[in-house]
Amino acid sequence: MRISFLLTCSALTLSGCIVSSLDLPDFKGPGSWVSASGQEQRIAGANAVSLQNWWYRFNDPLLSVLIDKALADSPDRKIAEARILEARGLRKATRASLFPQIGASATKGREDTVQSDADDYYDARFDVSYELDIFGKNRKRFAASNATLENLEAKYQDVTLSLVAEVARTYTEMCAAEKQVRIAQDNLKTQEQTLSLVDQLYAAGESPQLDVERTKNLVNTTRASIPEFQRQSENARLRLSVLTGALPNDLAGIEFVSKKIPDSDVAPVLMAPARVLALRPDIRAAAANLRAKTNLSAATLTAIFPSFTLSGFYGVAENAFASSTGIWNVAVGAAVTVLSFGRLEGEIDAARAREMEAYESYRKVVLEAVVEVETALSDYAHINEQAFSLFKAYENAQEAFFLSQQLFKEGEISFLDVLDAQRTVNDAQSALTNAQAAKALALIRLYKSLGVGPT
Repeated sequence: MRISFLLTCSALTLSGCIVSSLDLPDFKGPGSWVSASGQEQRIAGANAVSLQNWWYRFNDPLLSVLIDKALADSPDRKIAEARILEARGLRKATRASLFPQIGASATKGREDTVQSDADDYYDARFDVSYELDIFGKNRKRFAASNATLENLEAKYQDVTLSLVAEVARTYTEMCAAEKQVRIAQDNLKTQEQTLSLVDQLYAAGESPQLDVERTKNLVNTTRASIPEFQRQSENARLRLSVLTGALPNDLAGIEFVSKKIPDSDVAPVLMAPARVLALRPDIRAAAANLRAKTNLSAATLTAIFPSFTLSGFYGVAENAFASSTGIWNVAVGAAVTVLSFGRLEGEIDAARAREMEAYESYRKVVLEAVVEVETALSDYAHINEQAFSLFKAYENAQEAFFLSQQLFKEGEISFLDVLDAQRTVNDAQSALTNAQAAKALALIRLYKSLGVGPT
């Protein structure tokens, strides 16, 4: 009896340790964003509703069409939906263990012996069994199934946010590649006209062959860049077909050519760190996973306690020796594992390790979420500044090219200087296009990091 008492006390103590950890760690996050200095007004005015359809800020109808199609037909989203349905079914099955299990049976037959004639008999009854959940095993398992469902619902939301961001990102990359194609084709026309002029000057003996070869080099270099940009555009279009749950031919009717790179005239709005941490679905999924593992750990612990079962039946029976009469039975059963050779201890240790893993995973997700927002804020600020400077550089290059043409006509500079000026314009225009795309991509990452989007 003393050993049994000590074992029970130690088990209750261990149970208290596990159950107490159901409270999530208090990770409030930073008081403010380090990279958002001077943006307090935009932070104060932001909310999840105003940012729910953040891609509308790009004012691009085609992007909105693609995102709507992805939300309706994406395989990833439908897979996540199926997992939620599975979790709901498992939760329903787990919940049933909290209630009595009722069954019915009926038997009718005919028996014959050597000493007597054949007689009919029958037996009909209702059976009831109920596991008394004294130590909370079934309740903890049901709580774990609830948390698992919450985890999958949060993952579904995370899949949705990632899907929207991926469609916007891929669309932006496609538009950037298409713009690079148009730029290269326009530059190629200009360069071919220049080459024709240089050929005429060379034929007239007014220009050396070196100018001809340098101009041809520029023409061929520009021409060679076009297939690469076309490849990037086509690959992006193919990725869009997968994201939207369509075959490539299904998107053939959508006009993609001549689309500008998405840009927003509206300054990005932010939310306070605590609000972001509460909204982000990856954090909610990690928190739900921790609750599930904690409840399963507590349920595993109850295996060291006795289990009690209440069972009984009521029915009627009749045979050759007795007329139809009521029959019933009530019984209480108890079972306890006396010696498991370390099996129970091992299962408890494993459950607690899984709980610890879920705790650290939750902590890691919170830390990574804070860094992701900070990085997105920093990237957007720096890339926006870079894009502005590159726009100025492009204007300067255009002006320099115009002046070089004038000076060449006046005999002040060589044709090589004109080619260098033209090459500088081409490079500046390409760099500006890349910066405009990078700015849009940084804004997409920023909105995704805030954890807002369609439900």
